[in-house]
Amino acid sequence: MNTLEAASGASGSENDSPYLSARREWNERYGDYIAHARNWRAAAFAALAISLVLAVGVVWQATQSRVVPYVVAVNKLGDAVAVARADRATPADSRVIKAQLAAWIVDVRSLSTDPTAAKTGLARAYALAAATATTFLNEYYRQHSPFGQTRTVAVSVDSVLPVSDRTYQIQWTEDARDVQGRDIGTTHWVASLTIAFDPPSDERGILSNPLGLYVTGISWTQRL
Repeated sequence: MNTLEAASGASGSENDSPYLSARREWNERYGDYIAHARNWRAAAFAALAISLVLAVGVVWQATQSRVVPYVVAVNKLGDAVAVARADRATPADSRVIKAQLAAWIVDVRSLSTDPTAAKTGLARAYALAAATATTFLNEYYRQHSPFGQTRTVAVSVDSVLPVSDRTYQIQWTEDARDVQGRDIGTTHWVASLTIAFDPPSDERGILSNPLGLYVTGISWTQRL
């Protein structure tokens, strides 16, 4: 037997030794256990994550109100004559819109020698003014201050006519008097107002502007 054959025989006998075979079999079995444990651990974490997501979803779902309030109108016999959802605002009656716009013109254009009355009227007027209308009023009152007046102006609205569903034309008469009550003069005016609705969501908004009606555009001029 030459040297190469001897080395090959020695290597083969070393690889086939019982010790190495047993160790190789133990490593294979232990590796399988590790792989199985890793797979079960991953599955457990996945199940835990899914359970957490489901728990959060159940809690969120439980916090959502499922009660839908309805208002039921009945006649004197107790029969239902009208049903409507109470959580959805219905369009305001056109008569109510006209009345609120007429009152708004009265608040904006009236003048009083009483500063408290003037301040109250301004607060009501600005409560219904959107951004553009607020700018218009600021510029107007900068030139025509409602405070420190030596005369009074009483406003009488003659008509409120809808031009479209968001535009109204208002005509009114102004009677001016001095502090002694003497007649100064009477003028007639016409205005075009554009409006929008934004229902209030808090108590303060409900008290100051319950309809959520806002004047978004103003233009007025004196009639001859």
